[in-house]
This record gives sequence, structure tokens and C-alpha cells, in this order.
Amino acid sequence: MKILSFGSLNYDYTYEVEHFLAPKETLAAKSMQRGFGGKGANQSIAFARAGLSVYHAGRVGADGQPFVD
Repeated sequence: MKILSFGSLNYDYTYEVEHFLAPKETLAAKSMQRGFGGKGANQSIAFARAGLSVYHAGRVGADGQPFVD
């Protein structure tokens, strides 16, 4: 079976902080991670991990080459 998935492609940013912030509090992050995200991308990745042949149709901008690779 071949699957063609359409949907959003974006980066997810995850920041680690010491504690949850209080209202109006500012806190520097201990670390930051960037990963692939977006509903369409997440579905395509899940299909591929399940062993299916998947193709994804989506539009990428100038910073989107890692999605293409």
C-alpha cells in the first residue's frame, strides 16, 4: 500500500525551564530543542514508522530543506 499525505510541515521548539512561570514572570531557558512537527508531517512520520510506503505533499520555505532531505 502507498500513502500520499497532505498537511502542514513546521518546526516544533521545546524549551526547558526551571519551573512553570508565574504571570508576568520572565525566565531564561536551560535548553532548547527543535524538531519536525505539523499535523501532516506527524502523520507521515507515523505511517513510515509503521512500515508503510508514504509520500508527503507540502510546501516548504527557505528554511525547509531538512524536511525535503
